[in-house]
Amino acid sequence: MLLVIDTGNTTTAAGIYNGDELIAHWRLSSILRTYDELGVYLLELIGTKNIDPSEINGAALASVVPSLDFPMTEAVK
Repeated sequence: MLLVIDTGNTTTAAGIYNGDELIAHWRLSSILRTYDELGVYLLELIGTKNIDPSEINGAALASVVPSLDFPMTEAVK
């Protein structure tokens, strides 16, 4: 599975693909948070869809908000 995240100025779109199929998606506020907070937030969202995070084997990040690049990258790790 692939975690995809697109961080915009106002909202962040996130989703999980299993092959070509989008199996989960969310829209979040693009608020500056620590990577620990973002990591917990992502894990909680993934859990709401009964997806095992250990099955996610890749991530793609896009962003136009440089201040969120590091926290988001670390959160995904």
